[in-house]
Parts: sequence; C-alpha cells; structure tokens
Amino acid sequence: MSSRKSKFPLAELIKSLTPITWIGRLMLAGVIVWFIDWVLAEGETLFGSRPLKTVVDVASALAFIPLAYFLVRGARWIAGNLLWRVRRRLIVTYLLVGALPLLLMVALLTLVLLAVLAQSSVNLVGRQLDGYLEQSQAAARAISHDLNRLDAASFGAERLRRRLQERADSLGPIFPDVTLIVSQNDGAGGVHKTNGYGLDVTVRGPSSENVADGAAAGNLPPPALTSQPPQWLLSRLDGDREFHGLVVEEDRFARRRIHALHVIKLERQPATVFQLSYPISENLCAHLSHTTDLDVKPATANFPLILTPRGPQPDVEIAERTGGFQGGGWPIFKPVAEWRTGDVRQNEALRVDPSFIQPARIYQRIQQFKSGSAIGSAVVFGLAVLVVFFLLITLAAVIYAVVLTSSITGAVHYLYEGTMKVEAGDLDHEIPITGRDQLAGLTRSFNRMTGSIRKLLRVSAEKQRLDQEMKIAAAVQSRLFPRSIPKSERLDIAKGVCIPARSVSGDYYDLLEVAPGVIGVVVADVCGKGVSAALMMANLQANLRGQTRAYLDAYKSGALPLVMEANPAQRVVERVNQQVAGSMMDASFITLFYAEFDERSSKLRYTNAGHNPPLLFCNERRDGEDVRRLGVGGTVLGIFCDTEFEEEEIELRSGDTLVAFTDGLIEARNPLGEEFGEDRLIEVLLENAGLSAAELEKRVLRAVEDWTAEAEQEDDLTLLILRVR
Repeated sequence: MSSRKSKFPLAELIKSLTPITWIGRLMLAGVIVWFIDWVLAEGETLFGSRPLKTVVDVASALAFIPLAYFLVRGARWIAGNLLWRVRRRLIVTYLLVGALPLLLMVALLTLVLLAVLAQSSVNLVGRQLDGYLEQSQAAARAISHDLNRLDAASFGAERLRRRLQERADSLGPIFPDVTLIVSQNDGAGGVHKTNGYGLDVTVRGPSSENVADGAAAGNLPPPALTSQPPQWLLSRLDGDREFHGLVVEEDRFARRRIHALHVIKLERQPATVFQLSYPISENLCAHLSHTTDLDVKPATANFPLILTPRGPQPDVEIAERTGGFQGGGWPIFKPVAEWRTGDVRQNEALRVDPSFIQPARIYQRIQQFKSGSAIGSAVVFGLAVLVVFFLLITLAAVIYAVVLTSSITGAVHYLYEGTMKVEAGDLDHEIPITGRDQLAGLTRSFNRMTGSIRKLLRVSAEKQRLDQEMKIAAAVQSRLFPRSIPKSERLDIAKGVCIPARSVSGDYYDLLEVAPGVIGVVVADVCGKGVSAALMMANLQANLRGQTRAYLDAYKSGALPLVMEANPAQRVVERVNQQVAGSMMDASFITLFYAEFDERSSKLRYTNAGHNPPLLFCNERRDGEDVRRLGVGGTVLGIFCDTEFEEEEIELRSGDTLVAFTDGLIEARNPLGEEFGEDRLIEVLLENAGLSAAELEKRVLRAVEDWTAEAEQEDDLTLLILRVR
C-alpha cells in the first residue's frame, strides 16, 4: 500500500491543490460550474433543459462574489505592503488632504450653482405665468367695462358675438385658444337662458398654428366651463362680483386640464356674467418656452399641497385619487381651484424640463454669455485664471507636505515600538512621553485611550450584568399577570395582553376569583415606565390580590351578605389606595379600573380610579347609546390616602362586550405622529362585533400594529376584553 502511494501520489496532489478555506472552495466550485456551462451549453439550453441552464447561469454569476472577495483581499495586501512605511502613508495622506477638500469644494459649488440655476429657472417660468394671468385679468376687466357701457340695442346676440369675436381674435396670439362667454340668468339659481329674453354668447380665438388639429381641439375648454357655473362661483360673484385664477376640471375624456378663468358679473339687468378663459396648454407653454428659453409643459394638478406645522406637504389622499405626480419635469405650484367644489390648493400648474442643467446646455449658455459681450469674455477668463491659481496652490501644499514627512517619521518609529505591547493585549502598559510637540500629545492621548478602554471594559461588564437582571425582572413580571383564564359559564374572556415599551412594564391587568361565581377584572396604569413603574405595579398587584383574597375568605366563611351590602368594589379600591399611598414616590400615581361580575345576577359592579373609561358595547341599545363609557369612581390612587370613591352597578345582557385598556393603546402614534384614538378603537370593535373575545383582541392589536407601522412604541399597552355569552 505504501509503495503504491509513493509511486502514484495523485490523491496527495489533488488534495494539495484544493483550497483550504470555504470561500476558496466556493470560488473553485463556481469556476467548475462556469466551465461546464461554457463547454456543454447549447444556445439557451444545457443538456436540453432551459431551467437547468438558468440554474447554472445563476450559479456561475454567484462565483463573482468570492472573486470580488479575493480581489479586495489582494488590493488590501498590496496597499498594506506598499504603504507600510509611514513616510509613504503621510505622502498619500497629504495628497488626500490637499486634493479632497478642493474636489469637495468644487462639487459643492457645482451643486449650489445647479440649485440656484434650477430655482431661478422655475421662478422665471412662474413669474411669466403670473404675468400672463395679470394681462388676461386686465383684458377681462377692460372687456367687461366696455360691455357695461353698451346700450340695450348693442347688446343683441349677433352684434355682441361680432364684438366679442374681434376681441377674441386680438387676444388669440397672446392667449392661445382663448374663450369669451357672455351669459344671462333669470336671477333664480343662475340658470342660463338660451332662448327668450336671455342670451348665451360664446366665441373662441384662433388656435396656434404650431399645434396639430387634434391637439388644438383638445385645448377647447371642458363642458363645465361653458355650462352652468357651480354654486361656489355664483356665491363668489354675489359677494366680490369677480373671480380670477386657475381652475382644474376633467373633460369628457376624463383628462384633467387647467384653465385660466376670469369671471366678472356685469352691472346690467338682467344679471349678466362675462367669462374669459384659456387653457394652460401646449400652445401657451410654447409661448412660455419662447420667452424663457426653457422647455415648459402643462401639468394636470394631480399633486396638491397642504400646509402643516412641518411646512407644505403633499395631500396623499387626493394625490392617490387623481393619479399623483406623473414626473416629467420640475413642478411649478400655483393656487388652483377645483371647478366642481371650489377648493383652492397649491397644485402643480406647469412643469419645466430639467434638461437645462445638463453640462452641454450649461456649456452652451456659457459660450453664449462669453460671446455676448466683452464683459462676458472677461468674466470667463477671470474664472479660468482663478482655477489655475488654486491648482498651483494645491500643488505647492502637496510638495510641502512631502517635505514635512521626513521630520515626522523618526518620532513615529519610537511610537510604533511602544504600541506593540499594547497591541499584544497589555492594556496596563503606558508609552513613555518625550518632548512637547504634537507627537508627545498623541502619546498622551494614546495612554488616555488605553485607560478609557480599561474603564469601558468594566462598564461593559456591568451593563451586561444589568441587562441580564432586566431580563430576569421581565420574566418575573410576566408571572404577575394571569397565567390562566378563570372558568366562567357566562363570560367569554380573552387572555389579555400587556406589551411593555421597555423591558418591564408599568401596566397591570388581572382576572381574580373574588368569590364563587364572582370574577374580578382589573386594569391599571402606573405613572411612568421602566423599573420604577414595574416595582409600583408589583406593589399594587400584591395589595389588590391581598384585598380580594380577604373578600374571598369572607365569602367562604359565610359573610357573603355582609360583603354584598358594603359595596365591595368601592371598598377594595379605597383600601388599596390607603395601602399604596404611603409607598408612592413624589409626583407618581396609579390609575385603576376594578370591577366584579356576578354570574348569578349578571351584574357588574365597578369603580374607576382616574383610569381611561372602559367601553361597554351593549348588544341592545340602552338609554339611547350603543357604547357606554364606565367612568364612575374617583381620582387616581396614591395621592391622598383618605380618598373616597363611588361605585356603579350595571346589569349585563347576553352579547354585551366590555373592553378595558390603558392609554398606550389609544395614544399609539403612526409615523406621522397621529394617535390611534378612541374613535378608531370603537370603529374596529363595531366592525368585528360578532367575533369572540379572543378574536376581537387579535383584531384590535392588528389594527394598532398596522396604524403604528414602524413607529417606536412610546408607552406600555394593555388590553383586556370580556364578552357575555
């Protein structure tokens, strides 16, 4: 066997060539798979199978992961060997210190210039649009003034149509696709008259010749602008007699179009209204593009803004309903009114193509600026001189840095020798300090760092111990909550849930056996969070269980009638308050809801000590309410030991549901800072009214989880639901 082994060492050769690390083996496997794919693949198949070819292609692509790993390792090895000496590293450092700030400064200046250019361009287009609106407003007022001066004979439909058509033809080159409308109403709701003594005259100016016939037809005003005005506009005309602004409406093809609209109520009888409108269309945008040298496109007002304490924010609800921002340029926001409702919001009226910030366009503008005048040429030449000057300064700084390295490397050598012991793990070793220069300061900093590391290790060990103790405390606290649900023939009880905001909670809930056939229900909230609240919660739990145990013993000893006559829920809360008041910290208190349900009489006796009122959902409407809040009781626990509380008794019927919770549930916030709220809780419970108590609990917790999303939990959350069978 040994002779054959020495004669044919094939196995040993293969073993020696096999990589010893798992990343190397993965790379070898990838190379083998790639080789098989390269040799045996036939077009898009491998061994006649397309899925197998896909799997092999993916495996071959994954081989690049270990290849990238080895490339990084190789680059690090080369850098470590070539730049091991401090002299070379300092040279590279000075190069980076000299070059990188310059590059960052140039990049920052470029970004600032681009931002200024973009903002100024958008503002330019916005001002041009405002100018058009002001001109059209002045034209509308001038025409309405002329119409007011016409006598009755000149106010006939044909003569008026000719006069308006002349005005429309003159305004057409300025305001493409302009529409002029004069209409009368009978004063009873603003209904247009198309016969009789009333009139309805509509004329349109010529369309721009650079737009195809189909596009020009699409620029006609929607039917709504030529039909009955909405009530909000009529009310506006009754007060101000004029409306000027942008409106948006959907045409018969469900396309949202923005129009500039000027409506003026004339001082004539019968009531007469004059309208001047034109679409914010491709034709008008062509005018704006010509005057601003920017590519301007019309928008569809699908992205409204609302004012919030954090500034203008998009109205997500309307944006989703109307399609949202469609992209295609930078939006220009203007006040736009919805034609049907009259709601005015900041909305996108135009879009500017961002191609004007491309380097080629910027270079073209620079050349235009340079060739435009002698001043422009001088400015460009001055900027070029400054760039060369800065480059020369940078080069001088790099050369000077290389010279300085020779005075540093000597001291660094001694520092390196002193740090070797610390690198070996001797954190008690301190490097001797020599000299008074900055390297000596570095040595002092290094010694302080080793001391800080020693302290940090001690603090870390202490923190680990505290974390372990907190885990134990959380485990102990979890045993304070009910571990089983009391058996009840009348009640369907959910197991209850308490979700702490930190490791331990200040909330408390419990299900107690107060007497045979009597179940106690407890939900409490200790002011604060964390360990202090958890300790006060444990004290409350011990006192409360002690009191209920005393009543249970009273029941078992035959004193049931005495206990029933003495308002047990009220007495329990008062005695618990007396016991916890002496142990409470300053400015601390406890809110508590305590109730007892008697299965034989189906009556619920409760006392609320300043807690969020639980919700009682009545299966049958009582006192005109479906939902009743149980708030009878008194103030919070732990402030005054002699506080008196009240008790209320309610008869529960089949199908009634009691939901008790802490403020951590209704005050749960979503990422926008909005609270879940009691109304939303009631809505979830009413939607799932037919479910069992356990299912109701799941639905409520799921609704709260969906509401909060990724937001951090701010307070402990407790929920307890029981339902009368």
